Amino acid sequence: MGKILVPIDFSKNSTIAAQYATKIALENQDELVFLHVFTKHINKYANFVVHGEKIIDPTVQESQDKLNELVEEVKAKSPDLTISQLFDEGILSEVISKETAKNSYKVVVMGTKGASGLESVLIGSNTYDVIRECQTPILAIPSNATVYRKDTVALLTNFKPGEIEVLKQAIPVFGKNFHLLLIHINKLEVDMKVLDKNLSQWIDKIITETGIDDVSYTVKSRTYFANSAERIASGIQTMIRDENIDIILITKSRKAFFRNLFSENIIKEMAMGIVIPNFFGRTDANTQIPK
Repeated sequence: MGKILVPIDFSKNSTIAAQYATKIALENQDELVFLHVFTKHINKYANFVVHGEKIIDPTVQESQDKLNELVEEVKAKSPDLTISQLFDEGILSEVISKETAKNSYKVVVMGTKGASGLESVLIGSNTYDVIRECQTPILAIPSNATVYRKDTVALLTNFKPGEIEVLKQAIPVFGKNFHLLLIHINKLEVDMKVLDKNLSQWIDKIITETGIDDVSYTVKSRTYFANSAERIASGIQTMIRDENIDIILITKSRKAFFRNLFSENIIKEMAMGIVIPNFFGRTDANTQIPK
């Protein structure tokens, strides 16, 4: 049993992410923590004082009431689930980073687009900011992910030890009962016989270290994706659809943020154009994810 943090802005996207997180929590007997963050520039009453009394922005209480309603709604459908809530002011990525540094979470589950007018809550660019800054793995949920499926889970691989660490972070969330598809982008145009040998050895290592034993791989040439970040990200998403992938695992590192793929721009494009749930794992040596 662990804890799952779910940022909520009451949009359709964050509601879908909350439903997705609920299914994971029920499967693993995890605690759900719903977090609502309102930004300072939205709180236009922040500095208003009349007759010596500070005026409170009425939307703050409205948001608190909505959060309470959401918690009660989920509890009504899943009475055995443990749910708590947090309500804070600030920048979403900063609040999440502080909360996950202070308390132990196995994953942050968040939607990828926010409600109209809420410029700093759960839109694609902020998903990217959280992915970049947070020490805890992020599971980014697109609006079309209304069903929790994990039959095929893909991992972008370049034979880096951090990839196994990301698998180990994913296991407490998804378990081991899935088909793991390794996706290798042959950017150096290595001979396929060599790659086949390397990938076979890599699969053996994954099985030994993680216990995931249903593993296959696919190899794509860099030319398949063209050269721009947008086209590479789009090509990866096309491959996701072609291979019937349900969830994709992506490695990130504080010191070399996705450098083992191609560039940070590609991951930013993917974070802002997600078509299936993306699990962004952390590979820093000092990161410990709860079971």
